[in-house]
Amino acid sequence: MRIFLTIISLILITSCISEEEKRAREILEKYVEAKKEFNFDLTDHFPNTLKSFRHLSIGYPAGAYGNGMANIIYSQGLDSTEFNDLKSKLNLNRIKAYKPTDSLFIIIGDTLNYKQKTFGIPIPSFESYERDFGLNSKYLTVNHKIYVLEYKPGKFMEGKYLTSNKNLPEKWKNGFSRGLATNEKQNEVIYWLCVW
Repeated sequence: MRIFLTIISLILITSCISEEEKRAREILEKYVEAKKEFNFDLTDHFPNTLKSFRHLSIGYPAGAYGNGMANIIYSQGLDSTEFNDLKSKLNLNRIKAYKPTDSLFIIIGDTLNYKQKTFGIPIPSFESYERDFGLNSKYLTVNHKIYVLEYKPGKFMEGKYLTSNKNLPEKWKNGFSRGLATNEKQNEVIYWLCVW
């Protein structure tokens, strides 16, 4: 009887591991595929090594018109040393940290009217991201800090995929924004790119 239980336990453990490995492989394949859809200069801030606690959301350029943007949003958990190293690099490079509710943000893919916010900073709506941020899911939680690495107006994907966001200021009808967000409570880092 003991041998039988051991065999059943091994089968269950093996099947769980293979499912986890399968999911990790699927995320890696989608991640690599998504990064190829965009110019390398826009995705070079994404990690080369994928860690545990992974979540991935992709809005391909071909679907940008329907979503209001093309995007990659990827998060992973880091150990405390890696997390602190990343924060040190951000501080060293003088990348400013914002709160998710900062009134300066123009949320791409949102339905609010931002036409008057000509000096705002565009970031993606995090609505498509897999994690549940509560009722107002286009925003990250109060535990997050947002670091905008770069944002520019202009056309950064094929013309046939460009969006026409009528609720954006004229300057920001098209463009890109990229950066990351950190959550110190969970040692989580969210890497993002949005192009519209």
